[in-house]
Amino acid sequence: MTAVEPELTLSRRSGEQLNAVLEYVADDYDYVIIDCPPNLGNLTDNALYAAQNILVPALAESTSKRAFKLLYDHVDLLEADYEIEITEVGVVVNRIDVRKNQAQQMVEWINESYDDVPVWEVRERADIQCALERGISIFKYNDEADVCEAFLNIAESLDSQFGFASPPDSEVVQA
Repeated sequence: MTAVEPELTLSRRSGEQLNAVLEYVADDYDYVIIDCPPNLGNLTDNALYAAQNILVPALAESTSKRAFKLLYDHVDLLEADYEIEITEVGVVVNRIDVRKNQAQQMVEWINESYDDVPVWEVRERADIQCALERGISIFKYNDEADVCEAFLNIAESLDSQFGFASPPDSEVVQA
């Protein structure tokens, strides 16, 4: 049984819990990627507070416009409540079906709306779904899939934004 000091749980606001845990491992990693479910609750609050960076995933569907508004309204409230600044590092537009006019319109809208951050486009591919179903990365499933290049571009851009040099190809680990 582990004893928990009351001041560690009682005095901290609930949105700061993940940050407190990550402080113990921060020196062990260059990056910690926090993937949240698509809702604006306590888990997302904790992730945004801890990371204070956001890589926004979006679907190439018109409903994403409302989702963007809800997300940024929520981010604004968190920034005010916690007196922090959450930095947008990019937008990843997922599951783009190039055959659908709505998808193309949404990609155009996102590119116009987010001209100050990178916007990456990930086309809808069966390989991604197959990799997800098997619980493995796309690189392990099919490292020659055209979407692999998109994911590597995202990683390279984030490395650049955070001041990391890209490792030589022989050092790239693709789990």
